[in-house]
Amino acid sequence: MKQNTKPSKAVDAVELSTNQKDSIHNAVNYQLEVIQMDNIYNQDRASLKKLLHENIAIAMTDEPSYTSWNYIHDVFRGEVCKATGMEFESFDKNIWADITKNLELEFELVKPKSPNVKSEQKSEQRAKIEAMTDAELKAQGKIVELAKREEKRIKNAEKLENQDKKDFVKNFKTSMENLAKNEYDFAMYINSNINKIRSDFIASQS
Repeated sequence: MKQNTKPSKAVDAVELSTNQKDSIHNAVNYQLEVIQMDNIYNQDRASLKKLLHENIAIAMTDEPSYTSWNYIHDVFRGEVCKATGMEFESFDKNIWADITKNLELEFELVKPKSPNVKSEQKSEQRAKIEAMTDAELKAQGKIVELAKREEKRIKNAEKLENQDKKDFVKNFKTSMENLAKNEYDFAMYINSNINKIRSDFIASQS
């Protein structure tokens, strides 16, 4: 078999637990045994593949990160290809693709999406700014951020006021409907004297 000569992409190292390292080591040994067997289905080969998938799943943990998934793949592939001389491309196409399919089917494990570094940095910066007080923003000369915060407060206040008005109209309609049903004469009096009630209210405001 042709020895792999293509360099692998640099993958950020991840600190793995002893259990994860042992699981990867076990998975490598199971994979090498599977490779040595005939590709025709048999019970022993099926059992080995089951153990292989279980150990990869243990190494991944229930919630792998994008970085840890890539790192474990890189370590596992490196060991298998080193022992067999298999090309990385062949490994990914014929072995890793089968493993990831089974990880999803058997353990509901799928590769996490790649994080957007710039987006994460912006989110972290936004969180820091939101945690600062008005005085801290002013002290650091973040006048624009301070203005944005005040504008947001005004908009939120207007939004709450408009919602309060909507809620009042809804409740007022219900109250008047109940009043008309249960106290018809009083409701008629209010309706007949609505202009006088309005005039008295306006006078009380001056």
